[in-house]
Amino acid sequence: MPFFLLTSLITLSYFFVLYLDIDFYFINAEKLKIFSHLLQSFTSLIAVLTIAYFFAIRFKVSQIIASILAITVYITLFLFDTGTMPNSSIDTTYGFDTNILLLPILSTYLLKIFYPIFSLQIKHDDGNYHIYSLFNYIFVFLAAYFVTLVIDISIDYIIYNFIINFNPLENNLPDIITLAIRNLMVEVLWFFGIHGEHVINGIFGKEILFKQLFENLTYGEFNRIFVLLGGAGIGLGLLVSLLILAKEKSIKTIVKISIPFSIFNINTLLIYAVVVLNRFLIIPFLFLPLANLIIAYTVLHLFHIDFTQYYVTWITPVFIDSYLKTEGNLLVVFLQLSLLIIDIFVYTYFVKKFLKSQSSHQHVQSLEKNLNIGIELKSESNIESFKAQKDIIQANINVEEIISNLNQNTIFVYYQPKINIKHNTCNTFEALIRYKQNGKLVGPIFLDTIEKAGLSHIIDLWVSIRVKEDLEKWKKQNFFPNISINIHPDTLKSHAAMRKITDILEHEDITFEIIERSFLFQSAENNLTLIQDKGFGFAIDDFGIGYSSFKTLVKHNITELKIDKSLIDIIDTNKGYLVSKHISSLCKDLNCLIVAEGVETKEQLDLIKKMDIDLVQGYYFSKAIHFDEVLNFKNQYESSI
Repeated sequence: MPFFLLTSLITLSYFFVLYLDIDFYFINAEKLKIFSHLLQSFTSLIAVLTIAYFFAIRFKVSQIIASILAITVYITLFLFDTGTMPNSSIDTTYGFDTNILLLPILSTYLLKIFYPIFSLQIKHDDGNYHIYSLFNYIFVFLAAYFVTLVIDISIDYIIYNFIINFNPLENNLPDIITLAIRNLMVEVLWFFGIHGEHVINGIFGKEILFKQLFENLTYGEFNRIFVLLGGAGIGLGLLVSLLILAKEKSIKTIVKISIPFSIFNINTLLIYAVVVLNRFLIIPFLFLPLANLIIAYTVLHLFHIDFTQYYVTWITPVFIDSYLKTEGNLLVVFLQLSLLIIDIFVYTYFVKKFLKSQSSHQHVQSLEKNLNIGIELKSESNIESFKAQKDIIQANINVEEIISNLNQNTIFVYYQPKINIKHNTCNTFEALIRYKQNGKLVGPIFLDTIEKAGLSHIIDLWVSIRVKEDLEKWKKQNFFPNISINIHPDTLKSHAAMRKITDILEHEDITFEIIERSFLFQSAENNLTLIQDKGFGFAIDDFGIGYSSFKTLVKHNITELKIDKSLIDIIDTNKGYLVSKHISSLCKDLNCLIVAEGVETKEQLDLIKKMDIDLVQGYYFSKAIHFDEVLNFKNQYESSI
């Protein structure tokens, strides 16, 4: 995105300097033109690198190898097609084509596929990790390189033969219909992130753009003046509708940056930031140009308009272009204004839907409804959401998919026992979320996306409601366990959420487990006071990693501290044992319970018993179990001692 911004800025500067005839030291039209073309010539390589890098992260392969592979394949195919190196001349074609989009994805995916087959499997346990890693990719790289070339050349051959036998722009159709088909193909490619204009020009040519529609008005000028107002997809219509409706800071920032460029019909930033793969905007983006074409073509046939020989460049702003082309004919300016108003009106309808889909409040309502939570919680401004707009679009798609899958038939509360090893009793359990995916019960794999979308407080509220229901059922069986509930930092920051949760669980034997990064916010500190004032327990979770600080132990009246599994895993080492032992001794002096979590072996348990640790939790005793199994597990364990 920064590269597109720089390229757009230099291109815009070039036309300003050209029109104003500025020549000041190194600032002149010729040098800016060379610089602009030079930047544009690198667009392909930068796009290939960027796409490969991010897909390497997604496919969990080496980003360095993936980037080198993508560039190598791209240069090889460029040489194969043209016989010259890319960027050997500033006349290199600018913009995205299908190769730029597909090659890095395909080559990176093949790295993932071939790694288990062709990797040398050299282990890298010492400091030479990166060197060994590169050696492991030697044959993987070669296999992915040659297979990518074969696949791409085969696809090119098929497409070439298809174009020879079927060219939608050469079917003896009326020129205006040919233009409409051409525009639709351009918009479709843009929607998928491919520079439509350059691809269509390269494949089918651009003869139609130079044909005369009316005297002194070519189809290309007609397209620029009346159809594509503000660039592809009616960029100006989209821009104005976003300016009117957008409230999210990230969207507003992108729109404001795009304003000067869209005025001069450079809407690349807006397309890549908002439009690409955005299902809410696909209809207006594809079909508003067609509507403009039909309306403008009809009006110009009904009313005689004299056009001048002045050639309107693609960067000429809306209204100024029609004024220059008709020597100030107000009817033509009014036609442009009318088209733009219609475009804004139509875009407004779809932009509202798009912005609503980005709204955290909308996600809150959907999640509350799916989980059958009768308590409404408004999305709080201090809950962080996604910041980068491109991430917003993709992440909100993920959030909506997750929310649609989360309901009372797919998400459950299970309970993992905490064994009191001093008294050999089991009356304490941790409430844990389990998720049914494809018929299999797994951990809460959706939490990361839910957290980023600012919806963690809804999940915590739902867990609290389920725990309350289970506690009421246990009371009827004369069973009164202590239940630990994990509270997300965002939930702890929200006074409204914590007030709801504590009201629901009031008078119950509950301990809230909180990780230490929660204490970075004053609002969280205030809610800790609320928790303790209402008589709930307060546990520090995952102690020993991340933000672990002795200051927390001193500042807060902690009732329980959980030694993290990462420390328990190394308890069989001298240092690991001493660290856990001294943490336990310190906390005993501070009068709080100690829990060892993640205990999986008898050897670990034997070492823990030598310390002053109260509770043990882990697979050695039990995984998280269903509500129906809890009381039975307690009875069986205690009777077996």
